[in-house]
Amino acid sequence: MAWAVEDTPVLYDGQPIVGRPRRPVELCALPTPYRMPYAPLLSLPGSPHPVAPSPRHPVADQSPALLAKQYLDGRGLYRVFNNPEYRFYRDNAAPPAEGDPPFATHATLPHEPAAAFADGTWYLSVSYFNGVLDSGFLPIGEHGETYLRLDLSGGVEENNPPAAPGDLRLEQRAGGVIAVWGLYFQAGSLRADEWAIAYTTDGSTPAADAPDVTVAMAAAVHLEVLEYELPAMGHGWPIKVRVQTRRNDGTVESPDWVYSEGSTVLSITADATGPSAPRSGESWTGRVPEIPP
Repeated sequence: MAWAVEDTPVLYDGQPIVGRPRRPVELCALPTPYRMPYAPLLSLPGSPHPVAPSPRHPVADQSPALLAKQYLDGRGLYRVFNNPEYRFYRDNAAPPAEGDPPFATHATLPHEPAAAFADGTWYLSVSYFNGVLDSGFLPIGEHGETYLRLDLSGGVEENNPPAAPGDLRLEQRAGGVIAVWGLYFQAGSLRADEWAIAYTTDGSTPAADAPDVTVAMAAAVHLEVLEYELPAMGHGWPIKVRVQTRRNDGTVESPDWVYSEGSTVLSITADATGPSAPRSGESWTGRVPEIPP
């Protein structure tokens, strides 16, 4: 029988208890003359006959003095639970990875960790441990991301970047033209102002935060659909495209562009000899984009 990593099975005569009455289990040291070296006693309340478990029991290697002070309450299916808690993770280089140690824990939310944060960019994640298993990182971001981003300057929080676009794809059209499609949804003050498109024609990866083309977004529409045709490319050219969103946190005269993160680079080979590819059937988040006749 397999048990969770943080779960200790309670044994009776060396075997997991199955189909027995669910009662508390006490763990203590064997009294003389029944004491064996480092062998604990498992007894059910009301049972006149203590039983020494098999040496395979995980607590058999502990000293009798320590065992005499321990008490296990077998709950549910005789699993021993730890205290439930929320676990908090942080990293100042990238979103935390599964398996990283938490920097703080707490039994409930909301919680304000005592740890200080230096200026810079921080990524925060949280998981819930129910006493046996850990949930993994919870989807705490606006669009289901498993992290939140915190930007600090002079001890003051700055605005987060806009959300990244989704459902990106490239479409081959006649004469070496390539259409770029994408969806973007966000409301509130963090919403982006423009699409930012960077592309290369030699197979190299386009740089982030350095667009070759920008397309304005409609200010009053939360769901934005991108359809943009790149210039005609030579037949067989390896094209790579990066699509981001960006927001101007400055002024028109002195813009301060904040770009979305986590952009995906798409690849396609230009075809300047064939007809346009048929419009493929795709599923879209929100309404279907308008298709011209």
